[in-house]
Amino acid sequence: MTDSPTAASQGSSVPQGIDPPPTSVPQGIDPQKVGSWIARTQGVEIADIGYEVLSVGRSNLTFVVTLAGSKRWVLRRPPLGHTGGSAHDVAREGRIMAALDTTDVPVSHVIEIVDDPEVMGVPFVFMDFCAGFPINTAEEWGRIPTERQEATAFGMVDTLAAIHSVDLDAVGLSDLRRPGSLLERQLRRWLSQFENITTRSIPEIAEVHRVLVDRQPPADLSPTGIAHGDYKPNNMIFGPDGTVRAVVDWELTAVGETLTDLGYFIAMLTVPDELTSIWVPRVSDGFPAADALVARYGEVTGASAESLAQVPYYSAFALWKLACIREGVYTRLLTGQMGDLDFDPEEAGAGVESLAQHALTILEKETTR
Repeated sequence: MTDSPTAASQGSSVPQGIDPPPTSVPQGIDPQKVGSWIARTQGVEIADIGYEVLSVGRSNLTFVVTLAGSKRWVLRRPPLGHTGGSAHDVAREGRIMAALDTTDVPVSHVIEIVDDPEVMGVPFVFMDFCAGFPINTAEEWGRIPTERQEATAFGMVDTLAAIHSVDLDAVGLSDLRRPGSLLERQLRRWLSQFENITTRSIPEIAEVHRVLVDRQPPADLSPTGIAHGDYKPNNMIFGPDGTVRAVVDWELTAVGETLTDLGYFIAMLTVPDELTSIWVPRVSDGFPAADALVARYGEVTGASAESLAQVPYYSAFALWKLACIREGVYTRLLTGQMGDLDFDPEEAGAGVESLAQHALTILEKETTR
């Protein structure tokens, strides 16, 4: 879903002898190769094309592509120096978004998934620009009228429920299913990725992993469906009335226990801001309490009380996974693989141990109930 203009007709030739705009071009974009492709496929002048870093997401790189200064498209590519791994598979991400465009899930319209080394050395997704704003700050939350803020919060829950209700077979994503439990796979995967990328000793990661494995809930207590993997207010685009216009950043999407998403959403809304470096609205800002959000999810999805009682475990898992991801971002920032993204490596790395400890606190609290 998008408010951007429809792309121009295909097949125009690129004007000869015209160089890309002389303005600064972000790392990760070859303005001649990419600009020529855009000009050819969208029927525009290469001299009118510009690029801006979009500060949504800290893994795959996202750029706004402007046309004569107006925001027109979005281009998403893997990090600089990326050599493989599904966590940064933008072609897979684009395919998921394209499939969801036919459902009630709000997503930006994917124009093309490009895997041509003559255009860019890595695959990228080219999509329409969705007008609106994410919620990264109190000021952005304040753009939504006070009387609409509760409805906006519950709308986020309703959108999450819509994601979880997608019929995989009907939208052509049945091949995303994997044998066994998503939770089990991710416990193995993120520990392995952490161990492969970290340059530091952080024993708390292994300790929380051990507890999560020991206390894993029965798989049948969480319905199976599409799990977004990074569902929080700054991964959504909102209209002025607080309506969710698009959910973005589908790079961590998988099929499995959908309570992994709900647990993550609740964790991000309740963990201290300093542990995530991400501002989220709180109860004091007019956002409903966690219990009300979980209850709303139960109303919309029909999830049982027994299932919803597992949400704290999945919140702890979410914080542990976030710690592993954060360590990866920290390492890539240190090694210059995040392009022009303006984010302090030390700030990214500072919360890893604290996130793991917070996850352990949640797990210990649950055992005393």
